[in-house]
Amino acid sequence: MLRRSAIVVAASAVLLTACLVPEKFSAKASFQPDGAYSVTYAGTAVHAMAAMQAAKTGKLTAKDEASLEQEVAKMKRNPDVQSVSYRGNGRYELRLEAKRTKGQALDLLSSLKVNTSKDGVITISSPPINEKSRKEMAQLGIKIDGTFDVTLPKNAEIISQNATGTPSFFGLMGTYSWKIGSVEQRPMMKFRLKG
Repeated sequence: MLRRSAIVVAASAVLLTACLVPEKFSAKASFQPDGAYSVTYAGTAVHAMAAMQAAKTGKLTAKDEASLEQEVAKMKRNPDVQSVSYRGNGRYELRLEAKRTKGQALDLLSSLKVNTSKDGVITISSPPINEKSRKEMAQLGIKIDGTFDVTLPKNAEIISQNATGTPSFFGLMGTYSWKIGSVEQRPMMKFRLKG
């Protein structure tokens, strides 16, 4: 019975968006007229399983902390990781910069995805989180406080979007922006590049 409970707890943690959950951050995406793009992320992310362990026992063990510290070396092997440091208590400070060519997909921290369909529609989305996972995140004390800005070229044709802020002056100045303060706020945008 104890073993089964441990497996259920571990499975729940994995379902809480892979392992790292963005916490306090600023993210930006910039698209070029040819479809190439870059995405940056600067801020903190919490290791979901570590947060679960800390909530359960009150704190992480020295062995857990050392294991999480060792993950830094693995993360640095990812070419999108510009810098990473472990801050303790299951939290990392991250600077990411991902550059992609036209049509190349991106999955950033399992929290932001960029995909291009066969008909050329580019979708920026944040996968939905089910009600159970939302409650678990709240119980773990994971609070999201971030911004996400998207800059599009003049040849972009918006199909749909749910930004909290949009460019001004007929769409010529500024960015599409999201102020993200909870897991319910999921950025989504669909557009195509003309010509």
